[in-house]
Amino acid sequence: MGDTMQAPQPLPMSLQQFVHQQPTLLSEHLVDPTETRQYPYGTYWWRAIAGILLAGRVKPRHDRSPNMTDVNRLCKEANFNQYLFERVTKFLVNAQIIDVSKNQREYVPGEYTVAFWQRDIPTLQHASRRAFLTFVQQLTGYQAWRPTIAVQSDLDMFVTLFAVAFAGLALPVERVGPILLAFSQLPEADMGRALAQLGRQPAVWHSRYWTPWLDARGQQVVLSALYMCEWAYAVEYQGQEWFCMSDTARLMLGLEEVPAVPPLPTDFQVLPNFCVLAGIDLPLETLVPLFRYGKIQRIDRLVEFQLDPQHLAEMPSKTSGPHELRAVLQSLEPLPATIERLLSDTRTVTGTVSIRGCSAIVKPENAEVLAAIKAHRRLKGYLDTEAPAGYLLIKPRSNPHEFIRRCQELGFTVTSL
Repeated sequence: MGDTMQAPQPLPMSLQQFVHQQPTLLSEHLVDPTETRQYPYGTYWWRAIAGILLAGRVKPRHDRSPNMTDVNRLCKEANFNQYLFERVTKFLVNAQIIDVSKNQREYVPGEYTVAFWQRDIPTLQHASRRAFLTFVQQLTGYQAWRPTIAVQSDLDMFVTLFAVAFAGLALPVERVGPILLAFSQLPEADMGRALAQLGRQPAVWHSRYWTPWLDARGQQVVLSALYMCEWAYAVEYQGQEWFCMSDTARLMLGLEEVPAVPPLPTDFQVLPNFCVLAGIDLPLETLVPLFRYGKIQRIDRLVEFQLDPQHLAEMPSKTSGPHELRAVLQSLEPLPATIERLLSDTRTVTGTVSIRGCSAIVKPENAEVLAAIKAHRRLKGYLDTEAPAGYLLIKPRSNPHEFIRRCQELGFTVTSL
């Protein structure tokens, strides 16, 4: 469960004096368009990115981060910021809202997917703190000496104390790292008393464990983790960059009341021109097939998809793209005649493909399968133009295993010659 809020109490004098000695600015002077008391991790782009990942349009890399070739292709299609997509994906994975399959080939629902979609704040508080500590460990690595691993460091409690001490205040960006270090060196008894006032009672806690995490490298790591979790932001004001803890951090650390859930659209409409409009607050099981089989025209509170026969035929599917879409659109029946024809006429070519690994030569089952692979946008890039009649030849620099994997994803059966 999430941490319960405590009535404000004066911090120990050593902490108060430390804050008064720092160069600060009232955060109310800072204007940041992202800081408008938004519901934490509930805005339309967070939900859209989660849906896209579960739709299989973006594959994970070996380190669980998103394949940026897939991200760039999709963001170009949807006119969306690829760097925002990458950062949000990393958070969703580290918070276990999104997981990676056992074979490391696709993103799948995580332990907290349902809590994320239902805006379960107590669970998100736990998931968000876990993501923060995971980022700290990932960015630190295991070669740098630290007295603990990040998950045992209680650095989230340190950040909680820091957020309370500097509530409503901003700090010069270039001074934040050294201030974090100095803050960690305040009297341990006073830090413990401040934690107790906040209702934090760790089983084992020693503030002296924090200081080794905050050397020059550690300062940058902690700040990066704060930014990745949207727990902090930087704003320029009068020619100076200022650092401020965010409302999201205060909510995730249990320091503020949760705001009312913002209204998000649940509109759902299909048009004769192959356009589907879907509100971002529709159930995840409704949105995921649309993200998988529809071309994403616009990511917004109301997502716009375009149904396209070629795109529909080329998307990987364990069942049938038209079948999945028809199930999703069932509540909108009767469907426009154009959509009915699309879902009835779309036909995916499948069959058997035999491959000889040592020579990378491929024997399609028949001419129809051969033509389908040569024309397929996700397969033709692997192929050499000098193949014998009736065969396909994988380029010398292409990866045959990736070609096989993609063939299998697209419904072809692969055997050995």
